[in-house]
Amino acid sequence: MLQHLFNRALPRLKASAHARDLDAFANFLLAENYSRLTCRRHVRHLSRVLDQATREPIGRVSGTELRTFFKDWPGKGHRGTERLYRRFLANSDRLIADYDDEPRFTLKRRYLERLRKLRGLAPRTLTHIDWALTHFLTNCLAPDDTEATLTTKVVENYFRIRRPQLARPTFQHIVGSVRRFLRYGYECGEILEALHQFELPRSFRFEQPPRAVPWEQIEALLVAIDRTTFVGNRDYAMLHLMAFYGLRPGEVAALTTNAVEWRNGTLTVYQPKTRSTLLLPLAPATVAILHDHARQRRTSPHPEFFLCGQAPYGPLSCSVVSTRFKLQARRAGLPIAEASAYTLRHSFAMRLLAGGVGIEAIGDLMGHRNVSSTSAYLRIQSDMLRSVGLEVPGREVQP
Repeated sequence: MLQHLFNRALPRLKASAHARDLDAFANFLLAENYSRLTCRRHVRHLSRVLDQATREPIGRVSGTELRTFFKDWPGKGHRGTERLYRRFLANSDRLIADYDDEPRFTLKRRYLERLRKLRGLAPRTLTHIDWALTHFLTNCLAPDDTEATLTTKVVENYFRIRRPQLARPTFQHIVGSVRRFLRYGYECGEILEALHQFELPRSFRFEQPPRAVPWEQIEALLVAIDRTTFVGNRDYAMLHLMAFYGLRPGEVAALTTNAVEWRNGTLTVYQPKTRSTLLLPLAPATVAILHDHARQRRTSPHPEFFLCGQAPYGPLSCSVVSTRFKLQARRAGLPIAEASAYTLRHSFAMRLLAGGVGIEAIGDLMGHRNVSSTSAYLRIQSDMLRSVGLEVPGREVQP
């Protein structure tokens, strides 16, 4: 494949000790629908890095060794090359996880494999559990220790340090993941003490302050987006749907080209959280916004309506949608830059409530099955309390 991508640089690349690896890497990039220009750039970067790192062909390599190869190349393009080369090695079964040989992670790997095979947990759920357990074991055990050395004092000290670092709901999920792991180790005989016999931290509904922001700030955010570029036009359409229709970031990212019914002016949204499908009528202005983006949409084999701004024009993830919200809010200079993208969904619900829409109708528009789910978005604010305040009757003073 190198001969189809390079002319003058071809003799140098073929003379490299990593020529076979570079050719396979180029095939990998083209199979991922990267443009030829992008393929040439990453192959050049990888050639320079590998030639400087070693004169021997690369076999299996660990993540730590790979970071060592690229540590002298801090450029933005080289960081992208490192991520792609890491994916290439992982797909080729040549990437060795950093903790594969550490005894402290042996039980964790067995536990995650059990969750995947027997319980059928989603990959995203397994990733979250893996992240929580890796942090727990890294901070509680040395690399050569096993789970049998864990004690009650070590576990309690970890939670005491970890608690101020996280919000209460996140901390509760992490404690639950660790407790289930400790129970599994105790039942298997790998953990000698019943370390899992402790209570979970309590959390209460509506304990957090309202997440909605004034609607004027939402409008200012949308107005500040530069719609002359493809990325700006895409971000405007995504944030418009989240603000005016209350869609979640994951629902926006999962929209396909067939989700919009142009003649009837409707939008079909699949909600994986409730495993239901929601049919929303679209305003003419929204149809025009989506139609404008459809004309600028890049050609791609992926059916998703919103795509990345660079080749290979793949689908977006929900985390990317949230990141784009923060970026656009920061560019607009608004005080909501540190807020979550769910602020738009909460503001949507509060705007309907302020407009006199009933809570059941709001729940239907947001795809909720019961009123208790909708009430989490409609936390009463001080301004609403002032509007319903009653005068305190005074006591008559006797003459």
